[in-house]
Amino acid sequence: MESQVAPDFYDDMERTHMNARWSIALACTLLVHTVVGCSPAPQAVPTATGTVPLTPEPSPTAQSVSSIDPTGCQVHLWHSFTGEKAATLQQMALAFEADSPQRVSIRIEFHSPLHSEVLAAISAGSPPDIVIASCEQLAEYALLDAVVMPAEYVHHSLYGLKREEQSDLWPFVLEGACLYGKTQQPLGIRFDTQVIAMFYNADWLNRLEVDAPPGTWDEFVSVCGNARDKNGGKWGYAYAPDGWTLENWIAGLRGVLVAADTQQPWLSSTAAIAATSTLRDLLRNGGAYCASDASTAQADFVAQKALFNFGSTYALPAYGEAVTVTKTKFNWDIAPIPFLTANPVVTPLGSAIAILHSSTRQQLAAWLFIRWLLSPAQDIQWALATHALPLNKSSQELPEMQSYIEQNPQYGSACKLLPYVQPEPAVPGWATVHTLLADASRSICLEDADPAEVLAAADTAAQRVFSR
Repeated sequence: MESQVAPDFYDDMERTHMNARWSIALACTLLVHTVVGCSPAPQAVPTATGTVPLTPEPSPTAQSVSSIDPTGCQVHLWHSFTGEKAATLQQMALAFEADSPQRVSIRIEFHSPLHSEVLAAISAGSPPDIVIASCEQLAEYALLDAVVMPAEYVHHSLYGLKREEQSDLWPFVLEGACLYGKTQQPLGIRFDTQVIAMFYNADWLNRLEVDAPPGTWDEFVSVCGNARDKNGGKWGYAYAPDGWTLENWIAGLRGVLVAADTQQPWLSSTAAIAATSTLRDLLRNGGAYCASDASTAQADFVAQKALFNFGSTYALPAYGEAVTVTKTKFNWDIAPIPFLTANPVVTPLGSAIAILHSSTRQQLAAWLFIRWLLSPAQDIQWALATHALPLNKSSQELPEMQSYIEQNPQYGSACKLLPYVQPEPAVPGWATVHTLLADASRSICLEDADPAEVLAAADTAAQRVFSR
């Protein structure tokens, strides 16, 4: 059977890894300038040589925001979505335009490679008003003083979100989306969200007389050992080297990958060594095996060769379809990756939406569109069309969502992880950290490398990247 995996997600990761190698050096040479008024469409330029930077317009005060009239502005939004996501975003923009009392219009543009084109546009003085990007990319724009901190609009008495609207959003949406530097201020607002979770075969657990998916690593190791069947070619866990999974694993052991005081990488911490040592022990005792990639791990899970697999909830529809067409269907579900902390630790994936510096009118018009996107009605439209997780707590109570969860109970399990989503750091070079973690775990998988040694080497490489 040909395995299925979420192509957009893994393609985005690959593009992010490629961009990360070059964007940091470029960012250090760029300066930002802004334009005044309802500006024409920004032009992405391939290079940024010879640009004369202008002084950016100061951020508006609460009083000045109230006096701004955004009527008739055209907001330029850049993204890198494809397929259903791109189509849904365009549909939503048209719906907003029809509802906008200020007659604000939205011009949506696909850009690839998005990050380098945004950097070039910032340098040329014609950035988009809104960009949907990764936290790492927003951090690079912030280094250029190109990002408008959303708090000044979120809490505004006239244009902001009401207290009950803020309370309805999960904390990571407003407070934990792309926390920047030592200030730990959010650079954007979480928009397109998936999480890392543990996929498990519920029927197989029942055969092992296990009542619930393992919540601790000791339980996980024990169950993986009991699931191993050499004659039948079955394992407890199919591990595909992946930085996001290992990040979640380390966080669940109370570890961090970036030191809060220095904002420097810390890939060889005690928790990181413990996580990779557990992985090596599982591989050595036969409880786990190293899959070549995520699609192979998914295929073996669907074929019931592996009891557990870790991955993104973005792949839930692909898993569901693949299990449905197998000859021996089985019950499956997802749960948090095992943890030692008081509560589960859940790593977010996806994008944040941010406002870039332009004029006060353009910035306010941009915020009006973002505020509209955050309402439950728009939230559920995006979630159901793209399989992202809802941002509002109340979205899960709407009839459309209830019907979807009834037909797709694993999605409902994913929604239960939302209270435990941890903030994602906005650090230039963050994609490189994930690449180095994946490479370290691949060395452990394929070469039985010493965890402390490979992590020390990864730490040294990360330090070089962060020091550029």
